[in-house]
Amino acid sequence: MEEPGASAAEDGPTSAARALGARIRALRQDRGMTLAQVAAQAELSHSFLSQVERGLERMSMTSLFRVAQALGTTQQALLTDDVAAGPRASGAFHVFRANEPTPLDAGGNPARVLARDHPRFVPMLTSGTFTEDLWWVHDEDEFVFVVDGRLIMMLGDEEFVMEKGDAVYYQGGVRHRWRTQPGETASVLSVKEGGVFCR
Repeated sequence: MEEPGASAAEDGPTSAARALGARIRALRQDRGMTLAQVAAQAELSHSFLSQVERGLERMSMTSLFRVAQALGTTQQALLTDDVAAGPRASGAFHVFRANEPTPLDAGGNPARVLARDHPRFVPMLTSGTFTEDLWWVHDEDEFVFVVDGRLIMMLGDEEFVMEKGDAVYYQGGVRHRWRTQPGETASVLSVKEGGVFCR
């Protein structure tokens, strides 16, 4: 299943996309899995996943979630682990700039991961149109803040309209998804615990 609008070919492979691809390839090889096996489990085409591993394509959050499941890890680990990095240095920091590249695509808009190198929590800023095509369930607690626009948040069987400035916190294991109204966009900051492996 190809992902329209996710190509990074216009600017060439970015360092962020190459880093994500390298992490996926390294973990896949460590698991003893072929490209075809991971692609099939993640419901992606073999050629698309090959392009991702080479840093030539960006992934959607949904596809990254499926690849992480196939590899027995989490989105956060794939987005923030550095396979070549050693233990985190005491007092280390990184300043994120507005023009830093992102390896993810959210409906044609970039999803910016604002942490790296084994963080304890993973902040992510996503802007654009959201659809409720998938229920999400993960072990990590999550905090969501609506920076701009309006978001329809579904937590279990309950639905909430989240306006600009509203926030929600939910524990791991809570089934959730969110969407925007047709024709509307939103900017959302989400923060998850930096878990490494799924149950």
